[in-house]
Amino acid sequence: MFYLIGVGLNPKQITIEAKEAIESCSKVFFESYTSKYSEGSIFELEKSTGKKFIELKRDGVEQGFELLLKGAKQEDVALLIFGNPLNATTHVQVLLDAKKQGIKSKAIAGLSIFDFLGNTGLDVYKFGRTCTIVTPQKNYAPESFYDIIEANKKSGLHTLCLLDIDAEKELYMSVGDALSILEKIEKKRGKPIVSESVAVGLYGIGAGSEQIKAGKPTELKRSSYAAFPQSLIIAGDLNDKEKEALRELAGYE
Repeated sequence: MFYLIGVGLNPKQITIEAKEAIESCSKVFFESYTSKYSEGSIFELEKSTGKKFIELKRDGVEQGFELLLKGAKQEDVALLIFGNPLNATTHVQVLLDAKKQGIKSKAIAGLSIFDFLGNTGLDVYKFGRTCTIVTPQKNYAPESFYDIIEANKKSGLHTLCLLDIDAEKELYMSVGDALSILEKIEKKRGKPIVSESVAVGLYGIGAGSEQIKAGKPTELKRSSYAAFPQSLIIAGDLNDKEKEALRELAGYE
C-alpha cells in the first residue's frame, strides 16, 4: 500500500487519519524541496508518530521514486508532503504511476495555503486560476504568471500567487521580491494592472507569528515581515463586505 499524505503547514495540523497511516507504515519518506513548515519542524512529527523519516530531495521524487513504489508492493510505504499533496501536479503523477504499476494507493489531504484564504476577508468563491511567480534567471524569465493575473483581473477575480521556493538552498521569495518582478513586467508591457490593484501579503501562514497585510503594492514592497513561506494575492473587484473585512482583518487603509 502506498500513502500520499499531506502534513499541513505546521506539525500540529496533521489529521488523525494521516497520523494513523504514518504509524502503520514500514517506511516513511518526506519530500523536502517544494516547501517547508511555517512553524516547527518535521522532526516534531517524527517524535509524535514514533517513526524515522527518510528525506527525499528533488531527484529522489522525480527520478528515483520508481524504486520506492516497488517497495509499496510488499509493504506499506508513505510519502509526506507539506500542505496538501494534491495541489501540485507532480504529486498527482505519483498516484498515476502507482496505478499503472498495480499498486494500491491512498491520498490523505492536509491543510494548505488554500484553506486559509478566507482569513484575509476575501470571498473564496471569487478566486480565479492560481499562479506561481518564479525568480527570473539569465536564460529563463517566464511571464505566464502575469498573464494569469491579467486574465483573472479582466473577470474581476482574485489571484493567489505562490512564490518561488528552493527549500534545499533555503531560498524563499518574499512578497516584496514578487511585487518587484511584477512591476518590471508591468512597465515593459505598459499596462497598469498590478499597480492599480489591492495586494494582500500572506506571511508564514499556519504559524503563531503569521501576518496578513493588505494595501497598495508600493506599501507591501516596503514590508519587512520575516515569517516564511510567503504568498501574495492580487485582488480583483472588491465588494463592500470584502473592503470592510480587509480593513478589519488585514490592516487595509
